[in-house]
Amino acid sequence: MFTLIIADDHAIIRDGLRRIIEEVPGYKVVGEASDGLQTVRMVRKLNPDLLILDISMPNLRGIEAITKIRKFNKQVKILILTMHKSEDYAYECLKAGAQGYILKEDADDELITAIQTLRKGQIYLSSSLSDNVIRELLRRRKTQDRSKFELLTTREREVLKMIAEGNSNKKIAEKLGISIRTVEHHRLRISKKLGFNNITELVKFAIRVGLIDLD
Repeated sequence: MFTLIIADDHAIIRDGLRRIIEEVPGYKVVGEASDGLQTVRMVRKLNPDLLILDISMPNLRGIEAITKIRKFNKQVKILILTMHKSEDYAYECLKAGAQGYILKEDADDELITAIQTLRKGQIYLSSSLSDNVIRELLRRRKTQDRSKFELLTTREREVLKMIAEGNSNKKIAEKLGISIRTVEHHRLRISKKLGFNNITELVKFAIRVGLIDLD
């Protein structure tokens, strides 16, 4: 059984969503919440597979509810269902930890598809928002990457480039004429400044900011 909670401050909306969802075999709505704080408590208590959440909720806004939920539950899928046709709202919800964002006007046609998409571990965005949101996500990622890159010293950028090119600490030390311990220190500072803990993320970052290319 795939379990869901519906969180919306309008009973008529919750009733309509429940009817759509429970027409699907194997789907069960195990709880309904009418405000943000109640939503957080209900997710903690019932541990559903998926939460359908409105942004504009009394007591605690949807985005703040996502943040609180993610502190104790990383597994629950969160699908935002809202009237706000805004790339900024969609971006902030995804950043907070939601995996889907659909408009209430699209719910009749897209709700079940959105739920099924989240079940597969993928992100779903309303068709009327998808292209704009993706462009906005890419734009903001580029801005964030550039800001992080500017935190690095010239030497740290050199070390990052060599790491991304596959050089060992020993090889980097030889090329730069410094000790292996100094290289390790640079790597630690780079990881701390960028917020990445593994080589894969460092390589991806180096590619995005143009330190290396794939050719």
